[in-house]
Amino acid sequence: KNGKVFTQNETVINQLPFYFKWSHYAAIDQRIDPSASNIIDMIVITNSYYTDVTNWKNNNGSNATLPVKPTTEELRIQFQNLDQYKMVSDSMIWNSGEFKLLFGVQADPELQATFKVVKAPSTSVSDNEIKTQVIQSINTYFDIRNWDFGETFFYTELAAFIHQQLSRTISSVVIVPTNASSQFGNLFEIVASPTQLFMSTATVNNVQIVSNLTDQNLRV
Repeated sequence: KNGKVFTQNETVINQLPFYFKWSHYAAIDQRIDPSASNIIDMIVITNSYYTDVTNWKNNNGSNATLPVKPTTEELRIQFQNLDQYKMVSDSMIWNSGEFKLLFGVQADPELQATFKVVKAPSTSVSDNEIKTQVIQSINTYFDIRNWDFGETFFYTELAAFIHQQLSRTISSVVIVPTNASSQFGNLFEIVASPTQLFMSTATVNNVQIVSNLTDQNLRV
């Protein structure tokens, strides 16, 4: 084979036999059926469930009124027409995905946060308008079409996106946990389970305009 430079090119003389071994281990969220049939786990978010959760979030619903995800049997009936595309020996198991709620009061306490924003010195945009634009950027970032099940959220990527959207309006934006037992940096990385998608429930109440970033307002 040819190397990166001609001195690394191989010739027939120095070729060595190639030994290959493949060891396959199933992930913790998957299963292997030792029988002749295959079990195909399908994880879906239906349009109706997504709409219900979105409406619940926009109406500031409580955890007690959080829409219930469809059951496996309900999904099996809804998608039974897809059985015609599977092999005879295959079994399709339908599971409903769910949402990992972030930042707002509807999220778990350890995932609730405040976004501290420093305005750009030259901007004439009001504080309320900046708060609205920050929330709009966050909602766009967490659009369901941008994510897959089980992904990891990195705050640095969200911050870069917000800065891109509001480049002439803000100088800085950081995320600070509101939970008393949390500290700055705890929400810089959040992992979703294999059946979860992220959804931000943050509102303008979760955005605070500050003149500068200090150890006190960052809770360092």
